[in-house]
Parts: sequence; structure tokens; C-alpha cells
Amino acid sequence: MMTRYRKEFRKIAKKLTLADIQCGISDDLSLESLVTFGRVSPTSNLLLGVFSQQGILKILEVFGFIKLLEDMGLRNIDIVIDTSDPHTNRLYAYSGSHCSENNICELILKQGPLHFKKGELPGFPNRNPNLLQIEWLLLQNPKAKFNRERLPLPGQSYPGLGLGDRVMELLILMTRRLRLEGMINKPNFFHTAFMFTREFVFTNPNNQAILHAMSRDLLFDYSFYTVAWATYFNCILNTNDKTPFLWKPDYLILPLNKDLIKYFRSKEYQRTVQDLTKKYHFCIDVEKFTKSMKKNNLGIYEDLSGLR
Repeated sequence: MMTRYRKEFRKIAKKLTLADIQCGISDDLSLESLVTFGRVSPTSNLLLGVFSQQGILKILEVFGFIKLLEDMGLRNIDIVIDTSDPHTNRLYAYSGSHCSENNICELILKQGPLHFKKGELPGFPNRNPNLLQIEWLLLQNPKAKFNRERLPLPGQSYPGLGLGDRVMELLILMTRRLRLEGMINKPNFFHTAFMFTREFVFTNPNNQAILHAMSRDLLFDYSFYTVAWATYFNCILNTNDKTPFLWKPDYLILPLNKDLIKYFRSKEYQRTVQDLTKKYHFCIDVEKFTKSMKKNNLGIYEDLSGLR
């Protein structure tokens, strides 16, 4: 599903040069000091070997993020890049001094081939695609407070920034800039996976079927907040056999390469998902859910008495 920012962001990206995204690199930093044995040296402090700290700040400015953050009261934005691990790069964004109370973004990335379990992917191209792997993504507004319009979800210490779609477009542009075949991640929580599936699809068709069934059976009757916490507290039942459903993180992929796109849009994959979806019919164990919410001092904001 294309977000409303895609066309606009693509136009902006076409105007950005390599000098823009690597601005601030010292003039005396030679190619030899950047590259060792064919790999970018971690001492270069370039995110994924390409993006400098000042370059990322410039990207945030030209794509309108700085203005949006300032409108939220988040000023003096600064970026920290950690490339000390040669395989995993980390990016932190702060509003003001570098402390947890000012942390508005954490992003942990890897790039490289991913080895899929072929048994779960009949018909998948016989190779290991080169992907941008999102190990962790946190977006939060430490100056905001939860309320009835912004209820806390599992794993949240502060409300989100409301910039998820825009950030996703930046990550897609980054993936294309790096000439990678797509993005992949493994969300820890159901609600995160659900939000990612606006763009991503599960590599395992069985998990895609589970998500479809949960959307069909639960999200028409219950709020997203309720379903998120019910999943977190293991209060979901598969009514076909009355067994508890346990959420297990698994890979979601956003394919950008033609043959990967073709596979996940194929009749084979879609038919497999449809057939597997019939195996699942979900309901919430309301009694267990109510007890879990009260035990953890979480509010219930809808009448559950007349529902399933």
C-alpha cells in the first residue's frame, strides 16, 4: 500500500546528492581510511557506510521532519551514529542533551543476505536476497503524555511521534540508495507487526494467515488497544480447538526486487494464505483479559460484557 508521502519523498530524494548525505565528513578523510579490505571501516562513523551524521540531519530537514518535531516541542535535534559493531549499525536521535528522557528515536540496522527456511516458502526464488534488516525501531515523544486519545500499547514508555509512515518512506529510499532488494524485520509485538503489514508481508504464509484471521475476528469487535494487550497477555483463543494463541515474532518483508515482489503477489502465495486462514478463528478470553489488565493497572475503555 503506497502511503501519501511516497511521490513527494521520491521527488525530494532525486535532488539529494552523495555530497548532501555525506556532508560534514572531514576533508582529510581519505578513501584508504574509509575502506579496509573492501569494507567500510567502523571508524568512518557512516551509517551503513553511506550516511553521515550531518547528512542525516540534512535529510531530516529537507523532508520536513525537523519542522514537524519542532511543532511538537522537540527542538535542538541531534543525531548519534554508532558503528562500533561492524555488522550492526545504530542511530539515536535526541531532542536536546543525550539522555533517555530526550531520546526520540532508536534505529538498529544490518544489511546483507538473509537465509530463509525454504520449507516455509514453496516457490521462493532459490537464493538468499540482500536485504536491509531492521533489528529495532523506536519512535517516541518523551514530552507527550498518554490519554484517552493516545492509549499506551505494549512496550511503550511514551506516546509515539505519529511519523511512522514518513519514517518508512525514508527507509525505503535508503534501501534503494543502498541497492538492496528489500527490507525485513521481526517485530516483538503483534500491534507492531500489524502496523508494519500496511507495507510488509510475512515470509511465512501461516503467520500472514494468522494476521488476517485476527483482523477478521477481533478488530471489528474490539479496539486496537484491547487486541494489542489481549495478545500480549496471551488472552486470545483459537475457537476451532479452544487452545490459547501465543504470538511468536517472525520475519516480515517489504520486497523491492521484481522477482521477490512477483513471489509474494503470486497466486501460489496468496492461495496458501487463504487456505491457512480457514484454520483459525479467534476470540478473546474476556475474563482472563480483565484480570490481566487490572493486575497491571491498565484501563479497559470498552464494554466487553456483550462480546464473544
